[in-house]
Amino acid sequence: MLNEKEKKKARIIQKVISHEITRTDAAKKLNLSIRQIDRLVKRYTEQGEEGLAHKSRGKISPKKLEQEKEKNAIDLYLGQYSELNFTHFYDETKEQLQMSYSSLFRVFTKDGILSTMAQKKTIAKYYAMMNEAIQLETVSEAQIQLFQQRQEEEKRKHIRRSSVNYSFGEEVQMDAAFAIWFGTEVTALHLAVDRGTKKVLAGWFDFQELTRGYMILLMNILFSYGRPKKIRTDKRGTFSINTKRKQYSQLNFTQFGRICQELDIILESSSDPTFKPNVERENNTFKNRLIAELKLKGITDCQEANRYLNEVFIPKMNDKFSFEIESDKIAMQDNIYTKEELNFIISEQYSRKIDNASSFKYNGDYYMPVDRQTGEVISYKKGTICTVIIAFDFSLWCKVNNQIHIMLKVEKKLSTSYQKTTKTQEEINRSKAHKPSANHPWRNYNKN
Repeated sequence: MLNEKEKKKARIIQKVISHEITRTDAAKKLNLSIRQIDRLVKRYTEQGEEGLAHKSRGKISPKKLEQEKEKNAIDLYLGQYSELNFTHFYDETKEQLQMSYSSLFRVFTKDGILSTMAQKKTIAKYYAMMNEAIQLETVSEAQIQLFQQRQEEEKRKHIRRSSVNYSFGEEVQMDAAFAIWFGTEVTALHLAVDRGTKKVLAGWFDFQELTRGYMILLMNILFSYGRPKKIRTDKRGTFSINTKRKQYSQLNFTQFGRICQELDIILESSSDPTFKPNVERENNTFKNRLIAELKLKGITDCQEANRYLNEVFIPKMNDKFSFEIESDKIAMQDNIYTKEELNFIISEQYSRKIDNASSFKYNGDYYMPVDRQTGEVISYKKGTICTVIIAFDFSLWCKVNNQIHIMLKVEKKLSTSYQKTTKTQEEINRSKAHKPSANHPWRNYNKN
């Protein structure tokens, strides 16, 4: 079978043979020499039109690789040798592959396989091509796995190491920044930043800068990373007692200070912004980026903003700007406390005294301590110190002599108008005979 070009050539050669045109005219029309026209005439005369067909038609070129050989090379590289660059792979398997390096490179490049030694321009083109191919679902699972592997390798190539001589967890800086982060109201973004790695450890939105916000930061740090060695903050009331009567106060630390003392964390405060430069810098970075992202995402709710902050934005910022945690530079201590223990430690605690009815007053109401196991009311001597605990989960507890009890609210008696008694004298005398209970404070007092 002749193609159109060969059919045209056959018609012109036929005209030359029948003397309709000269060989010179035929040479001009076919853009050939007169000698080539003579050869075509001879071939046409001896073999007919088939003599003008290309001699390689229907034959497989010796230089052309078989598809099976190409597939074997790709499967071998993706399956076992994806950690090697192309040259290393060729040196290891050239006897098995039986192809040249140029052919191997051409096959891999055509099939979207990237070498570990690729340059930046090639990597950028590869990433763009693979992202488009993944969306169109035109690549195999093996190619997707190789793409993800190359991304991880690229990250490991450029490990950013901190030049600051601080270990991870040696110093954590906390602060809050006010802005219209989302919606139309001003809110406070509480942040905790590690000085050694510049990593944002936790963040929390609230409508005010509250002790509760910093408690949430600390709880998240404890569960995600461990106990930091030191925390640096400003001198607001959450962290430092700034009144003139501080020297006369029996309470030498705030609620957050007490928490740090119980967790064996050093708390330092200063009003100088350079005292905690890393968190101050992150506040500015977050204002430049986070406000715009929350607006683009259409987030106007505080709960949704906190979810996006901790699940999306902070991990993305840490990947881009923070340093890797070096195994030989870790000062973060392990969290040795259970969730229940931290619920009582990271809490608000207030001191009260038990009265002669074995009850104490808190927030305008009276409460009595109740045993957690038996549910019985426990009586204590008048003047015993009782600590009211507002746990991290907002549940109410009390602690007496290092024992934690349930707080039972005492219902107030309703005032009633005076009514003349209708009891007989015998009933009145019998009602006066009152026998105290076995665990009444009066009995314990007499024993002492």
